Parts: sequence; structure tokens; C-alpha cells
Amino acid sequence: MLSAMAKFEIKNLIREKMTMVMLVYPLVLGGIGKYAIDTGVVEGQALGVIAMMLALIAGFSYGAMAGFSLLDDRDDQVFASIQISPISLSLYIWFKILFVYVLSVLASFFIIWYTGAINMSSGEILMVSILSSLQVPIVALLINAFANNKVEGFVTMKATGFLLLFPVGGFFFLDAREWLFSMAPAYWAAKALQYAMVRLHIDAGIVTMNLTFYQYLSIGILYNLLLIAAVYKIFKKKNNI
Repeated sequence: MLSAMAKFEIKNLIREKMTMVMLVYPLVLGGIGKYAIDTGVVEGQALGVIAMMLALIAGFSYGAMAGFSLLDDRDDQVFASIQISPISLSLYIWFKILFVYVLSVLASFFIIWYTGAINMSSGEILMVSILSSLQVPIVALLINAFANNKVEGFVTMKATGFLLLFPVGGFFFLDAREWLFSMAPAYWAAKALQYAMVRLHIDAGIVTMNLTFYQYLSIGILYNLLLIAAVYKIFKKKNNI
């Protein structure tokens, strides 16, 4: 059953030009970022910000893709059909989200590894990708909690995208002021990436950060899971599920 659902989901994602663009968009940006970094177009703090944003973009973009896929299902009355089928609607929704989540983890891992701007082990890249990709369910559910069609979906997506500015703001603060930006889901993955960027300076005692790499990851995962639970509750209420 799961394999059949996976095949259906792949067809569902590639049939729409919009979702296809969202699927390849982060990978294209990763390629552009790789070129800009290798040719020295960006350097210094700009290099750090660009590398961080490239690492975070897949989670948001794939979350929007999952959100619009769910919107299409609602428009096509798929939700109504699922409710009278042997498969529960909740299982169907979470399968779609988790399917895209896995794609996001793979894309995030590839972008961080391919750009090579941050010195991290494969295990560390995977953990950051897992955390950053938790944006997928948050963005997807937010779009479907506050939008009834694609036009409203675009508005909600753009409003949600504003949260990506918070990790950029937090990048410039290593003291207590960084917590002003910590409400954004992607903030915690961004700070873990920043820790990896300045790890040599931290080890040398030149730079200090409030938490360690693994503390940013651990707190970030817990915080994002709580956000997912809260957003899912709103989504269910708005859609009478």
C-alpha cells in the first residue's frame, strides 16, 4: 500500500509545473551558490549568510511544495474521497508530508555537501538537514490552515517566508540578542551551521556562542516538533478533520 501511495505521490508532484519548479529550485540555487563561492563572488560575512540560506532553502521550498500539493487535493475533493476509503485521512496527509520531508532532507544534505562552504562531517550535515527539513510540515500545514485556494496559498507562503529573515538577523549576534530571532523554525539549524562555521575560532577561544552545536540541534528539534503539533492542531480545526 505504501509503495502504491509513493508512486501516486511522485506522479502527483511532477504533474504540476508549480511543484516541479519548487522541487528543482533549491538544487538550482545550490548550483549557483557553489559557483559564486568557488569564484570568490561572495566572501566574508556574506559568504556565511549565503551558505546558511542555501542550507535552509530546501526545507522551506519543499514545505511550500507539499502545501500546494495538499491544496490541489482539497480542490479535487481527494480529502472527501479518502474519508470514505479504508485509509484514514490523517495517515494520507502525514504520508504526503513525510514523503516530501525525506526529499527535503536529501536535498538539504546535497546542497550543504555540494557547496562545501561549511566544514562539517557527513553525520553533522545529515543532522542539520533533518532539523532544517522540519520546516516542511510547518509550512505545508500553515498554508493549508489559512488558505482555501492557490492565490491565498501564495499569500500565506510569502508571509511564512518572512520567517527566513530571522535566521539572517540572528547570524549577526552571538550574545543574548540572538534569542530575539529564535521563534523562527529555521533559526536553530542556522545557528548550528554558524557554530560549525566558527568552530575553529571557538576552540581557540576567540569566539564564544551561547550553546554548542549539538545543543542548538537538540533544542531546535524539540522546538520544531512542538510547533508542528501546534500547527497541525490549527490545521485540523480549520479543515474540520
